[in-house]
Formats: sequence, C-alpha cells, structure tokens
Amino acid sequence: MTKHKMTRWLAPAALALCLAEGAAAQSADERYSDLDNPMTPADMQGASVLDVERYRPTYAIKGCAADFPDPADPNAELAEALAKAQAFSDEHKGLGLLVLHGGVPVHESYGEGASTASTSASASMMKSVIALLYGIAIHDGVIGSLDDPVGGYIAEWADDPRGAITLRQMLTMSSGLAPSDFMKIIFAPDIGAEAVKLEMVSEPGSEFSYNNAVTNLLTFALDRALAAKGKGGVLSYLESELWCPIGNGPARVWVDPGGKARGYAGMQATLRDWARIGELIRNRGRANGEQVVPASWIEAMATPSQANAQYGLHVWLGREYTPERAYSAGNPVKVPHSEPFAAQDIVYFDGFGGQRVYVLPSHELTVVRIGEVDLTYDDARIPNLLARAAD
Repeated sequence: MTKHKMTRWLAPAALALCLAEGAAAQSADERYSDLDNPMTPADMQGASVLDVERYRPTYAIKGCAADFPDPADPNAELAEALAKAQAFSDEHKGLGLLVLHGGVPVHESYGEGASTASTSASASMMKSVIALLYGIAIHDGVIGSLDDPVGGYIAEWADDPRGAITLRQMLTMSSGLAPSDFMKIIFAPDIGAEAVKLEMVSEPGSEFSYNNAVTNLLTFALDRALAAKGKGGVLSYLESELWCPIGNGPARVWVDPGGKARGYAGMQATLRDWARIGELIRNRGRANGEQVVPASWIEAMATPSQANAQYGLHVWLGREYTPERAYSAGNPVKVPHSEPFAAQDIVYFDGFGGQRVYVLPSHELTVVRIGEVDLTYDDARIPNLLARAAD
C-alpha cells in the first residue's frame, strides 16, 4: 500500500476565506485556457487518460484544498481484499486506486506516470457532478423542481414539443431524444447550439438511452437559470457551492470554444477530489459539518428510475443484475458484470472504459479507480471484493 502524510479536513471558515481570496485574485477570463486552440481529432488519437492537456479549452476551478485524512492500516481480511482489488485493477490497465473505509483511507496506490497530484480524463463521471449541482440549485430556488419542463429554461424549445421533456426525464436518461453524434458534440464550436438540434424519436420517459447531449442540455439549462438569478453560471456555481465546501483542490473543466461547460465529461481532478465527492454521497450530502447537498436529493439520486432500474439521477445503481450493462439498446458497448453487486445500495459514477467512483453506504466504503480504457473491465469485481471483506 502506498502511504502519504495526510492531515485533517479544512475548517468551513477557512474554506470561505479561501474562496473569497481566490475570487479576488483571479478573474473569470483569466481562468480560461486555450480558447483559441481547441482540441482536434488528432489529439484524441492514442491519448492516455492522464493526457489532460489534450482536452482544450479548459476553465480553472480555484478550489479550497483541504488536507486529506490520515491513513490507517486495514485489518487482515480487508488487506487481503485490497491486494486482490489492486491486482485486478492492474490487470485491466489501472493507474490509480483509492479506498476509504469509514471515511479513513486504507489504500492509495498509483501506476506509472500517476501520483496524488495527477488529474485524469474522467469522462462521464462529470455527469454525476451535474446531478449534484441540480440538487443544490433546486434547494436554492434556481430550479423549480425535477418535473419542470426543460422548455422553461431553454428558450429555443419554449414553444416546441421537446420543451415538454422534464428535467427528471433528462436526468434519468429517458428523454426520448435521438442519440447524439459523438464527434459533433465534442468538436462543435457551440455545443449548446448543437445539442438543441436533437430530434425527439420516442415518448419521453419510456426508454432508457444514455446520451451525452442530454447532459449538455441539462448543463445549458442550469447555466441559463443561474444567469437569470444573477448567480453567474455553472462553472462559478460548481466552485462556490460544491467544490469548495467539500474541500476539493484546484481542478480544470473542459469547456467548448465559447467557454461553456460541457457537463457530460471533462472534470480534471485528482483521485482524492473524487473521493471527497464519493464521501459526500456516502454521508447523505454532508461534508465538513455542513449540509452541502440536501439529504433528500441524495436519496432521489439513488432511487431507480422507471425506465432503467440500474440508473437513478445521473448515477448508476446496483439494484438489478444483468451480466452485461447496456448504455442503450442500440449501443454495442456493454460493461461486464460477472455477478450481482454484493451491496444492493451501491451508487457509482461511470467514466468510459474503467473510470469509477463506487459508494457503498452499507459497508462504509468509497472507492475511486482510474485506468486506461479497457472494455473488459468487470464492474462487479472491485466493489464486491471490498464489500465482502468489510462486512
């Protein structure tokens, strides 16, 4: 096990001071990088998940880095399970594995080229961050409710049948919208304008279909709602209402050439930052003695949706077993599940090819794993090894 000198969480007052100082020291324009040098198709070729500099442009999240908790040695049974989990991760191109038990780090290791300071291309794990922001925004009155029609927030659809799609249907990936064009969504100069072109192909709420552009539309809608309330936009809201209150450090968000957050992917953060987000869910929205996200929202996120019992509000769940987990009926990519999850209450973030945050509240476990894309990665293996040892 790789050990590191770690201390305690940053006090809430210090977090507030850090945020205020950061805002004064750095304007929004200065936080953008490479707006005139966006990612190209060539940049995608052969990219490692550690090659975050290829994902351009980006926006800098100042962060309010809290020190990480001191590690502890696991008991013999858990230590054996951790060794097996590490071996499995390594076999499937793993680059980092961090495990907290009861809020205490019991394992932290990194592969070649990675370290505690490394950020990675976490892919769709960003989607779950957008879901957390929606919970905060509803509590703040920025968003009315889950069942609001999206046309109330996206003016282009105000008088369009697509405007009747609810935020709930979008957050559960049952919008009824056509699959997005992967390359267009990545390389469009204005991804919001590109996303509103999606056509409706089925009855909203009737069919699960994982769709990057749907998360982009949710991000677009939240950005406009925040601006209308005089609260800046998604990027500043992410920093002030989620990232800093939980004590996360500096990070970057992949944006489009116009500076708008993509939402569906692109949070460049460390394993420890992702672990704090996982712990936020495990602790029902609390961090540093504060209720950062309403507990009722965490419960709602973890409730199986009508269209797919394996999916809640932009998070994956373990309530229903299938040997292969599908992103949609027409998507050929399937994620292997060798057995049912040992923890029925597992909530997890899925980043393409093996980027994961697993939260197992009943076993007091939070697990973060990153690695190069490997479509043979078995989603059940690591959480089940650890759940059985932590019983």
